[in-house]
Amino acid sequence: MQRFKHAAKRGPALLIWMLAALLLAGCENETGSTPLGGGEDDAHDHEEHGDHPGRLAILSRDGAGDQLYAYDLEEQAQLPGSLALNHAPSALYTSPGKRFVLAMQRNANQVQIIDGGLYRHDDHVDEVAPGLVGTLTGPRPTHYRVHGEQAALFYDGDAGSALMAQVQVLTDHSLESASMEADHTFASVHHGVAEPRGEIVLATHRTAASGLPEKVDILHQHGDHYHGEGTISLDCPDLHGAGSNEEYSVFGCSDGILIVHQDGETFTAQHVDNATLGLAAGERVGSFDSQHELPQFVAYADDRILIIHPDHGDAEELDWTEGAAVSLDNHALDSHGEHLILLDDSGDLRIVDTADWSEHAHVENAINPETAAPPASGHGSRVSMTVGGEPAQVFLSHADSQSIIVVDVETGALATPLNLTFTPGQLTWVGLSSEEGDHEHEEDDHDHDEEHDHDH
Repeated sequence: MQRFKHAAKRGPALLIWMLAALLLAGCENETGSTPLGGGEDDAHDHEEHGDHPGRLAILSRDGAGDQLYAYDLEEQAQLPGSLALNHAPSALYTSPGKRFVLAMQRNANQVQIIDGGLYRHDDHVDEVAPGLVGTLTGPRPTHYRVHGEQAALFYDGDAGSALMAQVQVLTDHSLESASMEADHTFASVHHGVAEPRGEIVLATHRTAASGLPEKVDILHQHGDHYHGEGTISLDCPDLHGAGSNEEYSVFGCSDGILIVHQDGETFTAQHVDNATLGLAAGERVGSFDSQHELPQFVAYADDRILIIHPDHGDAEELDWTEGAAVSLDNHALDSHGEHLILLDDSGDLRIVDTADWSEHAHVENAINPETAAPPASGHGSRVSMTVGGEPAQVFLSHADSQSIIVVDVETGALATPLNLTFTPGQLTWVGLSSEEGDHEHEEDDHDHDEEHDHDH
């Protein structure tokens, strides 16, 4: 299999965000958390020129993982106070339109929604204090997938409580009222995933009594729910990981990948086996990065990275380490799908240009991963990473110095770290989408043991 050869090119106002307990002692909102901001004095602050660079939502690692803080990137300052969540989140995600933070609380069967406080209003940007919006509920929320203006939130279900797996399709409009556009309940409990594609959702289906799913169902929206419109005929054993672009969705299988092509409401599929992908015995693709307008998919088989060409049904391996003895710690695409950001376990950050898959920049020792706190879920990356803003920046949680490391994606230059008053854990960027309908397709960060049966 041909490997890519890298051509290295190294080379206004601050809103007061405070605990409402200081203002309204004893008050709690509908979720049971202490609300932030509040009062008529916290009305809109209008940004009349340009777009706001956004904010970071950051979990604390100071022995209280359920405390959420915000850092305003325009003011270059941490907003005062913090938001008390109901439970320590298993993951943080951003809504399709970038306005909301979703705090996944898998073990508590809920997802809390936080308004990041930035949104477009006519010809200006409104800035308000971040605050809790409400809660989505369901058994074991786990995988979260964004495609275009939609997100699909997959709940694994709970066999012990006889609660089946389900999917909720979300938009920023529905999240304003802590609701969903439509949902669907499956006939089994399984660790699955769903890809939203307009009125269609491609969702996993399991026929075996236990284990990971092996089928993909086609669901068609009818009002607030979905009807089954058939099942993709080809199997995808032990299905884990998915991605979508404008025409295709892909799924990771133990024996290869399943590529599904959409032409209107007609779906065709092909299976590409592991030998064709260049994978050895015991290797498999388990996750993807993708973006609506990016024609290729980035597939991950542990530390190996494959560039999938869905129209040809083949792949090429990205020689991202260039001989270095390192492992992959974290990865992401920028919002336009123009750059792939890779963080290795030595703390080096590599930025790859997706136009030709060459190395755009290499930042040595961007962060010290040895001092980073392990993830709350007990698995996955030790360093939390998010990408956001225009121009795009990479933000890395740096626990040992109470700061966030910042790298400019275009230049590869280290910017001034963001100083905090607490030890940071997981983080995500929240703000404004770069333009209407331009959203990245975000792979969630769950790096599950694929042999584990999530029925329990």
